[in-house]
Amino acid sequence: MTVTLTPEQEKFIAERIRREHSSPEQVVDEGLKLIQAKEEYQKRLAELQREIDIGLAQIERGETVDGGKAIAELMEKNRQRARR
Repeated sequence: MTVTLTPEQEKFIAERIRREHSSPEQVVDEGLKLIQAKEEYQKRLAELQREIDIGLAQIERGETVDGGKAIAELMEKNRQRARR
């Protein structure tokens, strides 16, 4: 694959090589890894948004649990299991 770079891109890569990389390939590899990380982040963000939307819909339908009561019930269940 052949890639044509702008003078600004060439300057950027040269500066990156001077500061912390040993080759243009390393600069490109780091850039590709950053793109992959961004895509994974965006995918996870979309998943979290879907989960939030589900939770908000549950709240609108009144499908909620009192947090304090739920914790107290879990603690009681744990105490009962410990007695067995």
